[in-house]
Amino acid sequence: MEKQAADLQKKNRPAVLAQLREQMTAYGITAEELSRPAAKTARSKAAPAKPAASPLKGKKPAVASPAKYRGPQGQSWSGRGTAPKWLNDLLVDSKTREDFLIHPDTAASGSVAE
Repeated sequence: MEKQAADLQKKNRPAVLAQLREQMTAYGITAEELSRPAAKTARSKAAPAKPAASPLKGKKPAVASPAKYRGPQGQSWSGRGTAPKWLNDLLVDSKTREDFLIHPDTAASGSVAE
C-alpha cells in the first residue's frame, strides 16, 4: 500500500508542480516568499462567542467584592486571589498590607468623621 501511494505521488508530481507554478504566477508569489516562515495571524481580541446564557440551577452569580486595599496611585484590590504587582512592589519597600487597608468608616464618607 505504501509503495502504491509513493508511486502515485511520483506520477502526479509534475501535474501538481505545474498547477502550483500557475497559481504562483497568477498571485505574484515568488520562491523567496515561500521559503520565509509564515506570518502570524492577528487574533481577534474580542471574547469568543458564548451560547445564550441559561441560568444554572444551584449556581449563584459572581459578585464583585468591594476594595479592601488602596494604593498610593488609586489602585485597588479586594484582598481575594493573588496580590497585585503594585502591592507586592510596595511590600518590598518595608511597607505592610495594613498600610494600604481601606478603613470602613473613612471609605463610606470619603472624609474623616467629626
